[in-house]
Amino acid sequence: MKQNYFILVCLFLICRTSLFSQIVNEGIIQIKSGTEVYFGEEYTNKSGANHNNDGDLYLNHNFNNNGITSAVSGTTFFKSTTNAIQTISGSTKEINFFNLEVDNSTTGVLVEDNFGLFVTNTLTLTSGDLRLVDEAQLIQVNNVANSGSGNLLRDQQGISTIYGFNYWSSPVHIDGVFKLSTGLFDGTDAASNPFSTPSINYATALDGAATSPITISTRWLYTYAPNSAGYSGWIKRDHNSEIAIATGYSIKGTGAANQNYIFKGTPNNGTYTFTVNNGESVLLGNPYPSALDITKFIEDNDDTGIVNQIYFWVDGGSDSHVLANYKGGYATRNITAGVAPTLIPGTSGLGDAAGKIPGQYLAVGQGFFVDATASGTITFNNAQRDFVTEAGDSEFLKSAQKASIAETGTDLSKNSIIRIGYRDPKGYHRQIVLGFVPNSPADINFNPGYDALMADPRINELFFIIENDLTRKYVIEGVGSYDDSIEIPLGLLMAEEGQHTIMLDAVENFAETVYIKDNLLNTTHSLCDASFNLNISTGNYLDRFSIVFKPSTNQTLAVDDENIADEKIVAFYDKNNSIIVKNTGSKEIKNITIFNLLGQQIVKVNKNSYTNAEVSIPFYFKEGVYVIVVDTNLGRETFKIVN
Repeated sequence: MKQNYFILVCLFLICRTSLFSQIVNEGIIQIKSGTEVYFGEEYTNKSGANHNNDGDLYLNHNFNNNGITSAVSGTTFFKSTTNAIQTISGSTKEINFFNLEVDNSTTGVLVEDNFGLFVTNTLTLTSGDLRLVDEAQLIQVNNVANSGSGNLLRDQQGISTIYGFNYWSSPVHIDGVFKLSTGLFDGTDAASNPFSTPSINYATALDGAATSPITISTRWLYTYAPNSAGYSGWIKRDHNSEIAIATGYSIKGTGAANQNYIFKGTPNNGTYTFTVNNGESVLLGNPYPSALDITKFIEDNDDTGIVNQIYFWVDGGSDSHVLANYKGGYATRNITAGVAPTLIPGTSGLGDAAGKIPGQYLAVGQGFFVDATASGTITFNNAQRDFVTEAGDSEFLKSAQKASIAETGTDLSKNSIIRIGYRDPKGYHRQIVLGFVPNSPADINFNPGYDALMADPRINELFFIIENDLTRKYVIEGVGSYDDSIEIPLGLLMAEEGQHTIMLDAVENFAETVYIKDNLLNTTHSLCDASFNLNISTGNYLDRFSIVFKPSTNQTLAVDDENIADEKIVAFYDKNNSIIVKNTGSKEIKNITIFNLLGQQIVKVNKNSYTNAEVSIPFYFKEGVYVIVVDTNLGRETFKIVN
């Protein structure tokens, strides 16, 4: 038989006025299975107190949680006919229920901003709505269907410009699908009217508008079918189109700064799957009213090798609806790290080292692209969910996250991230990321989930080369534990004349010196000290440059006549306007090339023009340091001379 009361010495009724009282737990409250407890007034679980409900707890008022909550069974009911809005709040910023039922016949239950609502089992919205304010999130564990006539309401803010795209995904559904007309509402006045959901105006004109209520242009409402043929995969939708759970869609902004939207419907929960074929691109999104762990998502889909990385479109300040004039790029995230898109400086603060870097967690409503690398099923599940706010590491990609270049030490048990930047003559800034990931399967070879392909390479580009595959451009490379002997090959495409620069954008948990190595000249340059300016001819350099962590041992080589007897090939300046190359052994010299320290070729000699073992090259260049590269049938030798 159920008990209909429960007495515990550490539960107090504190009378504050003749009209208001409060129930306070200052120690431990244990509501046992089979017990019913009714709290008629506001209830506070104080700091250091422990609230455990395995029975049935009925709340007529607010729940302030400043302590610890737990439950392995039982149901908490927010049930009131007298309090229109019941709130869940507190300094702990999270609360745990086993089953939760909202039965507020007037309005509903409001969960304050930046608060995590954890429900292990069922959520029943019998009557009234469950309002997640701004960054509040719902995290469920069991794969059960949510029920009831009430709705979940959750805020999200999108890009403001009428020209810029956001990729979205709904955290709610109605009867198993999502429609903008019934599931998305104007949240402009949500701060003052949190349960009010004005319907949005929809129009087919080019521009959205900050009217009251707001107007969204359906001209830009699309989903993307699994497709390997680029733009042909976009499918035109309108506000009444049914969109499957976890499917991404695109819309443009209203022109209002910090435009807020409200999703309204039954909260998504459980497992969702998508079937894709190798080589197809698919637009998906976080299906839950909570953050989603990208690392866990990739790991769960890594057994079949389907998902190696995910891509986020980031608008860079577009000022036109014309496709050719769009300003934007794709940010990338995998297990190793996230990397900002390539954008030109001055576009919404992007395109430089302070660009939009996606963190480990997907924000509520965030859409993203997956390029399937195998055929099979992409899976979302509750184990990928977590409570992380956008002020933490979960971001709806609309504001910058900056990394610091200053580090005081390296913890080799944790990931170390090195962000290498490349700026082309037009000012476009590409960032590529090298990550040392200890205690992982990552190594110098290709590793699914740790190495990410570049989504949108340009004609001027810097990228990683892995396993000598020159057809694939990598923007993220993850390797194992740090080793100062490692060498990371780079690819460099230079199609335009002008200043090309490689730099160190930032490091995270890394205090060692980062060098760029010129394999042709056998020289190294510390990126920690200064940027590396490339004043070499245009072209594709696919084996010339590498990232290393030790300086070259051949940088200060000097040769004079006394060394000749000890060398097979020697090169030196004779102090009489000639460079002398002597071949005292059996090697066959194929050609001799001379570079200045900028890497510019200034002389090239074909040895076939000479018949002697000694080559004298006229040299009338200004005084300075020069590098002589001698290619032989057995390899390459490099010498540095001063004229």
